[in-house]
Amino acid sequence: MKDTDNPTKITLKPLQTHLQSYKSHVPAKIQGLESLRLNEIPEALAQRKKDGDAFLEKTEVTSLVEWKLKHGTYRPNLAKLVASNTVKDVREATKSAFSTYEANHDDYAKSITALAKLKGIGPATASLLLSCFDPMKVPFFSDELYRYLHFEEASSKGWDRKISYTMKEYKSLFEKLQTLRERLEKENKQQVSAIDIEKMAYVFGKEAPMKDPDAITFTRIGDDEEEEPNDGVSHPPPKRRKKNTSKTKETGTQI
Repeated sequence: MKDTDNPTKITLKPLQTHLQSYKSHVPAKIQGLESLRLNEIPEALAQRKKDGDAFLEKTEVTSLVEWKLKHGTYRPNLAKLVASNTVKDVREATKSAFSTYEANHDDYAKSITALAKLKGIGPATASLLLSCFDPMKVPFFSDELYRYLHFEEASSKGWDRKISYTMKEYKSLFEKLQTLRERLEKENKQQVSAIDIEKMAYVFGKEAPMKDPDAITFTRIGDDEEEEPNDGVSHPPPKRRKKNTSKTKETGTQI
């Protein structure tokens, strides 16, 4: 990534140029899911908002989770856990979260917390659901976006940076993205969406030099003890620590 592409220096024109190559990095087999995430579900939410109350159906949540897993690292057990939520629970949790966000956009953390009450939903996945409600301002907590926005930090390891998927990290991502959006909008007198910056970061991440297999790092996933490699390729699952199954049976991994 060029120095002029870092978050403190990038301008609108190169952002738009990088966006043109986004589709070429998205696997052809998930183009249907891509359309659901970027177009159909946000449009459905916008219409439901006009009709009274916005909410997500269970099928929409499972599709968004499938998109997230196939866009990054696939974890079938997580997909099963999310699918175990009831239709009623999904509707109620998403309706509550969107209503809370609509009342106060600055209090987005409460909405993320409300969504995270669903099984299998942690801060990263919750941010994906909320971003469909407000694609302009709310960023999806993707690996590439987090690493891009924190790329210049002294303690960072660039595209190999560890991520913990906590609310603290999401708040940092959220604030840095708003700073970038506001600067670009002020410079160009036009709106810049969170989703466009996410796409650009995805392009940067996919075009980054191949990582050294001997330098693969491991990332803590939510509040679970399981760890998985963050290099974006398949590896044998690492050994897991012993768990108290009576406590973890219903929760599983959340991201």
